[in-house]
Amino acid sequence: MNECETLELPEVATMLETGTPQAIALRKENVIESELKAIELNFRGLKIAGIDDTTGIKIVSDARKHCKKLRTTAERICMTGRQDAIAEQKRWLQAEKYVVDRIKAVETELMAEEARIEKLRETERLEAARKAKAEDDRLQAICNEFAQLGKLHTKDAIRFMEPGIIEALLTAARNEKAEKEAAAQKLADEKRAADKMIAALQKQIAEMQAEMQAKLAPPQAAKPIITEPLLPDSNQAGTPSERILPYNGRMAENNGRYRAAAPNCDTLPLLPMPEMNGTAAPAAPAPDPEAKRLAADKTALHTFAKQVEVLKKYLPVVQTQKAAGLNELIASQIEKFVLFITKKAEEL
Repeated sequence: MNECETLELPEVATMLETGTPQAIALRKENVIESELKAIELNFRGLKIAGIDDTTGIKIVSDARKHCKKLRTTAERICMTGRQDAIAEQKRWLQAEKYVVDRIKAVETELMAEEARIEKLRETERLEAARKAKAEDDRLQAICNEFAQLGKLHTKDAIRFMEPGIIEALLTAARNEKAEKEAAAQKLADEKRAADKMIAALQKQIAEMQAEMQAKLAPPQAAKPIITEPLLPDSNQAGTPSERILPYNGRMAENNGRYRAAAPNCDTLPLLPMPEMNGTAAPAAPAPDPEAKRLAADKTALHTFAKQVEVLKKYLPVVQTQKAAGLNELIASQIEKFVLFITKKAEEL
């Protein structure tokens, strides 16, 4: 090792000058910096001229022995110092463990306390969030109930209301809605009753129209009585001789294809006959029963019209505009019906 290499380890070189037992022992054995430099200066580069160079061989051998002795002495002393250092290191490790374990125990306890407080904070935060959500849901439920009752209130307005005031407002809104529903139901019932009454009146009108049309229809002329039986068609069963059976027999044989024969004229009432001089006998005026019945029908229809007109007095007393409009509609229908009955009765 040259001088430059030795100077690269100033700390190690300084250790040789300390007052440790190992440094002192090295100095006693002459393992010092100056001796190391002398060995490097004097022994480095020694050469033997050849196998016959006994002087050179002796110089190199003595130098080697000197280096070996100094080296083994340094190793022994440094080994002792290293063992002492290892023991010292162990002691320091034990001291470290002793100190650190005691401090760490307190530190761990403090960390646990901090974690407990942090957990409490998180629990309180979650509980506050839960309460806030529950309060928001409560306010929203109240707002929804007010909205269903037709009232609008914000959550901020409800938040600052006393529970008693909220309940009073809800009760008033419920009662108002119930009254409106009852009024609407009453109006619907009145409309159904009016519709039913109008339907009944329309049915009566239709029946009366049919009855009056039947009365006003011209009487049908009496069909002449055919005295001769109808001839059977080609599809009629039986022979020609069988087809001239007596009437009852022909009806049975031909499935009722013949009409009844004329009745006996001897039993018919005699009609008034004209005089022999060709002038008709004066007929006594007979009362017209049809005119009498027609007059009675007119009177009955006028009476019925007055009875129908009385229905307007029985219309219910209402409080809403819609129900009042319905009453007016029913009254107008009644008046139209009365006019219709009166007009048709006069046309009879």
